[in-house]
Amino acid sequence: MEEKIGIIVGTTLQSVFILTMFYMATRFFGRMFGNIYAAIKGNNTSLESCRSCGHKISKEAVFCPYCGQTFGNINSFSTSIFANFIAGVVALAGGIGLLFYLLDLLKDQ
Repeated sequence: MEEKIGIIVGTTLQSVFILTMFYMATRFFGRMFGNIYAAIKGNNTSLESCRSCGHKISKEAVFCPYCGQTFGNINSFSTSIFANFIAGVVALAGGIGLLFYLLDLLKDQ
């Protein structure tokens, strides 16, 4: 009886951890796509003219969506497209690996 309770508790904790990994992956990928959108569109509340083509773009835009002129770099982790992509892939791979590990354990039971 105690062994079955241990299996149930362990399986529940592993399932929660797997769901947490998938949740983190979706958050990282969502942030990545949000950063891509912000890099292209920027914040439309404060506009300025592009130095290259003259179109009105956001002051926070990283590059002009019309001509491609770059205006700066994204520096922090939370706004980094590449860092969020890597973190999302790692979290997704970890969740999938843990899911297969849990399925392997349950198959042996």
